[in-house]
Amino acid sequence: MSAHRGYPLRQILVVLVVLPALYLNFNIYQTGNVWIALAILIVIGLGAFVYLSDAGYTYRYLFPGFLGFGLFVIFPIVYMVFLSFTKYSSQNLLSFDRSLAMLEQESFSLGNESYKYKLYAQEDGRYILYLESDTHSEKRFVSAPFELTPGEQPQGTQEAQKLSPLPPGQEVPGKPLEFTQVTRQKLFIPMRGRQFALPDDTLVAMEGLQKFASRERLWTLNADGSLTNRQDGKVLRPDFRLGFFVTDKGEKVGAGFRTYTGFDNYVRIVTDPRIQGPFFKIFLWTIAFSGMSVVLTFGVGMLLAVILEWKELGFRRGYRTLLILPYAVPAVLSILIFKGLFNQEFGAVNEFLRGTLGFAPEWETNPWGARAMILLVNVWLGYPYMMLVCTGMLQSIPSGIYEASAIDGSGAVVDFFRLTLPLVLPPLMPILISSFAFNFNNFNLIYLLTGGGPKMVGGGIAGETDLLVNYTFNIAFRDSGTNFGLASAIATLLFFIVGVLAWINLKLSGRNVKI
Repeated sequence: MSAHRGYPLRQILVVLVVLPALYLNFNIYQTGNVWIALAILIVIGLGAFVYLSDAGYTYRYLFPGFLGFGLFVIFPIVYMVFLSFTKYSSQNLLSFDRSLAMLEQESFSLGNESYKYKLYAQEDGRYILYLESDTHSEKRFVSAPFELTPGEQPQGTQEAQKLSPLPPGQEVPGKPLEFTQVTRQKLFIPMRGRQFALPDDTLVAMEGLQKFASRERLWTLNADGSLTNRQDGKVLRPDFRLGFFVTDKGEKVGAGFRTYTGFDNYVRIVTDPRIQGPFFKIFLWTIAFSGMSVVLTFGVGMLLAVILEWKELGFRRGYRTLLILPYAVPAVLSILIFKGLFNQEFGAVNEFLRGTLGFAPEWETNPWGARAMILLVNVWLGYPYMMLVCTGMLQSIPSGIYEASAIDGSGAVVDFFRLTLPLVLPPLMPILISSFAFNFNNFNLIYLLTGGGPKMVGGGIAGETDLLVNYTFNIAFRDSGTNFGLASAIATLLFFIVGVLAWINLKLSGRNVKI
């Protein structure tokens, strides 16, 4: 009986959570996102079942974790893979239905009747539009209250707002605005982007500053899905390969729409010369950078760990504290400081090299100089962690094996390569693989230190020091085409590469591999 004591309270709490969630889901459904709304509805149903049914008792504490994992891990991956099979860019941004609706909303002026207008300000900050025909004064129309943002430029084509006839003798509520007030407050700017429909569905829109004129829909939707221009008879048809409405001559008209392209983005990576060359060059540099970063950071970290484990070395604790300091400083600050130190013209590094050796490397304009700088900075950022890990590994090795080796006449160098490395490398291998995967996607280092520069000759937006993750970012957000579909295809390839590395890491972590 005590097991069900909190049951009514649990029911109330579930209802308080489910009802707002269902309301939110209904709003998402109304926006046209049917599949997202269906997925959310399934999650809401599962949540209600888990927390209301005794059969779901086992999963009550696991459900929030599963929900977060699905929302923040599974969903982004699935959505990324989905986008990689679509033509989705700044030119193909809208859905097909939205692109079609924008064409259907376009209109042209008939010029056969004009209307004088007046705006009436309401107490709640909204406005009512009043129209009166210039030729028939008894034709008077009013709109429902609507919002206007002074000076806001119209965004696209909005759906026409219905006007109602105003009966004789009836006044429009609100305070009428003079023409000077409309212009001074710049209310005419958002009004230009609005269309209104008379009771007979005739469109009217603002022409000039003081008049409204009757208009007509520019395009007629045909039964086969094509559109016919009412002015010149031009016919548009949707081209789902290009993601545009096109004329018989292949001219693109209107806003592009997202469309499914299959493996086109993946094929483009290996066939388009503008992407193929930079992609493979950046891919090889990414592999080389990740591998060299692991080798150098491990080498420096191991060397320092071995030195600090030398019993005869004085002030070992002080040295260890100083060498760990780079690990305590935020990486962002360290990278920005090194960016100033390696400044090609005024940096302290080049000033020192000029004064002592008589030359100054081109850290910013020479591709190999920039890569060397990146590796140097990355070694500085990564060696403290490797040093700490290697120190722990060295301290776990029994000292007796070195004593036995010394009796046999072996030296320190031989002991390191024949005893220390074979004992340390197997348990360190998962860490080294994780370090490789991290450096494979080391976005911050490149973005903050070189920005991918210097630019690759003939590579478009690609830079000589770009990693694949930076190249993907540039394609998605910095290129003039902002090609999200192509960027998602590259990101999907990165995901599988890093996924394979993670799988290898898990396999090596699960057993003691001898290397």
